Amino acid sequence: MATRLRTAGLALAGGALVACAMLIPAITEIGLNLDRKLGDNFLYSPGNPEPREELVFLGIDEDSLTMQGLDPEMVANDPNLSRMSERFPWDRRIWADTLEKLFSAGAKIVVIDLVFSEASDPEADAALSEVLAKYADKVILAASFAPMSAEGTGFMLLEPYHGFLESDPSPDYGFVNFRPDKSDGLVRYAYFSSSLSEENGDPAIPGEPRLDSIAGAVLRKLGKEVPHSRAQIRFAIEEDKVDDATGNMSGREFLGTRIYKPISIRNIFIPDEWENRYDSGRFFKDKVVLIGPAYPRFQDNHQTPVGQIYGPQLHLQAIGSGLGDTYAFRPIGEWQAGAVLMALLGAITAASVALFVRKPITTLITVLATIAVVFAAAFAYARFGSVWIGPTPFSAAFFVGAVTGQTWDLLRERQERSRLHNQFRRFVSRDVADSLVNDPSIYQQAAKGRKRRVVVVFSDIRGFTSLSEQISPEELFSLLNEYLTAMVKIIFAHGGTLDKFIGDAILAHWGALDDGDEKKFAASALAAAQDMIKELERLNAGWKTRGLTDLGIGVGLHLGEVLAGEIGSEQRTEFGVIGDAVNLASRLEGMTKAFSCQWMGSGQFMTAAGGQDALRRIARVRVKGREEPVDLWTATPSEAARTAYADALALFEKGDFQASFDALEAYLAEYPADKIASHLHRYAKQFKEDPPANWEGVIRFTEK
Repeated sequence: MATRLRTAGLALAGGALVACAMLIPAITEIGLNLDRKLGDNFLYSPGNPEPREELVFLGIDEDSLTMQGLDPEMVANDPNLSRMSERFPWDRRIWADTLEKLFSAGAKIVVIDLVFSEASDPEADAALSEVLAKYADKVILAASFAPMSAEGTGFMLLEPYHGFLESDPSPDYGFVNFRPDKSDGLVRYAYFSSSLSEENGDPAIPGEPRLDSIAGAVLRKLGKEVPHSRAQIRFAIEEDKVDDATGNMSGREFLGTRIYKPISIRNIFIPDEWENRYDSGRFFKDKVVLIGPAYPRFQDNHQTPVGQIYGPQLHLQAIGSGLGDTYAFRPIGEWQAGAVLMALLGAITAASVALFVRKPITTLITVLATIAVVFAAAFAYARFGSVWIGPTPFSAAFFVGAVTGQTWDLLRERQERSRLHNQFRRFVSRDVADSLVNDPSIYQQAAKGRKRRVVVVFSDIRGFTSLSEQISPEELFSLLNEYLTAMVKIIFAHGGTLDKFIGDAILAHWGALDDGDEKKFAASALAAAQDMIKELERLNAGWKTRGLTDLGIGVGLHLGEVLAGEIGSEQRTEFGVIGDAVNLASRLEGMTKAFSCQWMGSGQFMTAAGGQDALRRIARVRVKGREEPVDLWTATPSEAARTAYADALALFEKGDFQASFDALEAYLAEYPADKIASHLHRYAKQFKEDPPANWEGVIRFTEK
């Protein structure tokens, strides 16, 4: 626990270092800027919110300024179209007639997003004043916080011309200004009310009048609550469009530009357009109509998270958020302390992970999963809850803290492994231990799992059960450890790898770790098996002086293909081999009982090991669970015995069981102690009396 607490403390310190770094404005800005961009991608989605159908943008566009495409005679005969064809700014009688036409059609509110701060033609001003007085409760004019100098060092309030405000009641007006984000110049917030002091960067003066923005003035007229200062717009954006020709998606670029798309103001004065497209004005019934620039020359366009849009469209987006109460929220926003607190929370979380999770891979998965969950939760909250809590400060501190704690763990574990190297070699083979320490890449490559042609040796003690009944458990384990120590020493001396102990049995192999000559491996394994038999004779001599029964041994040797690699569970793994070759080596060890010999090798093994002239082939058998027959080889009493046995075996495999029986009778008369020949003699006697059907020269064993 002390170790885990130390690791957790280091993780906390690493995360806290990130939190401290967040106190540096430049670093904080990096994190907040990343979160702004992430928030822009996930706060806005098509259809959430939907554009408000009651909001209409009547635009002063290129067509209205140039009258292009219209019959010159029609333009000359219509006073408003004729005035529109003149140089902008237009005669204010156009605005008077526009208001009259829209309100006659049933418009609820009309906003003119143009600042009429000075007097113009008296007759035109009088006409507009009259209409403004008539519809004062339905009209909103534009004001502006305008720079007092070219350097923009201060602002003054530029109000509508006083002649338009003399009626009782007088029209309302609202300011048109937006404040871009200083970090990237994007407009995310709408200021619904402000004061002149605030616009000049000073605190509001007590009792100082506040002015609504155009959006704030519209919301107030409609009886909606107006935010005291600013609120983040939840932009409505359009669905992705499909190009019918190519089938490709058009993407999300500038998806806000076609929301509240401008209607050319000239259209309301063109009879066909008014009657057919706008249903003789019924289209405008109960609508909030905002009249404003829709042409780049006015320079009334703004960069937003959803693209560059016109000022009137930005006002309508703000109004739409207010009408649907669909504002977006960024609790951290520009708050440096908020980023620091989020980073501290990440540091604490990293310490908790370090305290309870120890394994490197598990820690990595936990860290990545936690960060993924945090980002997914932030995105979901933004998409469905309109709230964006930037995950960057938390994730950065959490990641650095977790890496710090894990690095300490790895360094400490490396020292521990170095200290335990000598002890480690007691429990695994010398090859595995040395490869782990001296060249980990060799073991790592082998441990991944691969197919190999390997010599497998399986040995087991004979008479161990009866011995266990004669001596105490303590003596039994002492004897067993003495035996296993001696056998493993021989395996290591011949370059073998200890796979595992299976009770009193030993599984070893050659060639699973390193590339090499399989003939050399087979010869080494055969020499090891023969030395193991000799070593057991020496051990038996010593045990006999202690009054113990002799132990026997059975050794099976085979060369074949295995899967070699690390095998085990999450709690424990070990390097080993699996496959048919391992199973056959075990079967061969069992077959030594059936033929009363001490070791037995397969034909594949003997072909690689060589030396068949000094050995003999016992028989060809089919072991239980394996259809492919295998030749059995072992030692021979002499060259003459090997030849005589081979002759008898040839007759047996040919199916001439009587002749084989007779030959084995003669063989046993000369070599009565040869138990292998006596077993084959028994099979020859059985088969001559009851010949097997479809004889192939193979003895079938039905038991392991």
